[in-house]
Amino acid sequence: MYKTLLMVYSWLLLIMGILGAIPGIGIGTEPIWHAVLKIILGLIGILVTFRKEK
Repeated sequence: MYKTLLMVYSWLLLIMGILGAIPGIGIGTEPIWHAVLKIILGLIGILVTFRKEK
């Protein structure tokens, strides 16, 4: 269950980061470092959920 929640949250974070990094969309404004941080954390979360447990 926790992996599913992490996967959903990571995808949302990744999408929010991508949309925040594109200035012409006008959905919201945030600093570019904040958008990049969301993208990085989203990717890390997705990689963690795909990692197999030993």
